[in-house]
Amino acid sequence: MVEYFIKLKPLNPFYFGSTKSFDDNKNDKDYKKPYFLKGNMYPQQTAVLGMLRKKVLEDNGILISNAKRNNEQKNREKEYIGNITKKISESTFGKIESISSVQVYIDDIPYYFYEDNKTGETNAKFSDIKNFTNKNGEKRLLEYNPKSFGEYFVNFRNKDKKSKDKIFKEVAELGIDKQKKEGEDNSLFKKQRYLFKERNIYFGFYVILKDVNIKNGFVQLGDKYSIFYLEVEQKNKTEKNLEINVNQENNLMLFTSDMYIEQDDLNKLLELSEGINLKNSKFKFINDSNSEFYKNKNSQNLIKRGSILLSNNEVSKILENEKYKNYKKVGFNDYKLYRRR
Repeated sequence: MVEYFIKLKPLNPFYFGSTKSFDDNKNDKDYKKPYFLKGNMYPQQTAVLGMLRKKVLEDNGILISNAKRNNEQKNREKEYIGNITKKISESTFGKIESISSVQVYIDDIPYYFYEDNKTGETNAKFSDIKNFTNKNGEKRLLEYNPKSFGEYFVNFRNKDKKSKDKIFKEVAELGIDKQKKEGEDNSLFKKQRYLFKERNIYFGFYVILKDVNIKNGFVQLGDKYSIFYLEVEQKNKTEKNLEINVNQENNLMLFTSDMYIEQDDLNKLLELSEGINLKNSKFKFINDSNSEFYKNKNSQNLIKRGSILLSNNEVSKILENEKYKNYKKVGFNDYKLYRRR
């Protein structure tokens, strides 16, 4: 097995689909398509996996046209890239042993996304006073009013912190929905893309491959206009996931990728942690009283990158459970612990 470091450098503004742009009412008779489509800053890990699977087939001479894909060919493809099912926990990945979470790199150093107070604190801080938070009991919440929060990226090596507008540039684009059906409104739409502000900024992740090659080249990640140049380096991973003693109480745990957690484990997590700032895939703060909002209950269990909680040994045990092994293999359920100041 060989570990590679992959750099993804955009050639033009990119767009990664956002669940926030679309609601759960699209089957209602009065449903109207959204006019404004706001992209995510990061690609979803499943999209990265799909891009990598295609690249492995291309670079190893396995990819052929659909017209020639007989059972023998499909079995050969499965040997190289596995079989993806509706449930990640039941999927296989072939010669792709693992993928790390995608991060933003500046001058070859990873920066991790989180929300923080705009006044310049270097770490998110929880109040020493417990507050009543719905059915979750008394928790220590972040000291800051959410309205004063900004989106930041932190470098754990030297605690350097950069605001989102120092890294990303937003690019608006007007378009026409060519798939609009007769009688539908909102054929015009506005799409917000992103572009890195400096040439020294890129997306990066690690991948471990077994007995296959991967080469430099152009890849599509996101919509059809989101083209990246993929650079490959054979490199040993130096960033450790857990930088401090996991048994220490009340360390800050930062989710550095989206994290899938089963409902029972999520309930335990909320019970065991003394301080929480979790956001789910609907971009709402976790709140037991608004469960009626979720038509797809699974969306309540995908906790967003940048969520923070006060950790302890029991919390770590939940997140390291073997049942989440496949999620971790494709870059979900990644986190870092750092000392609470």
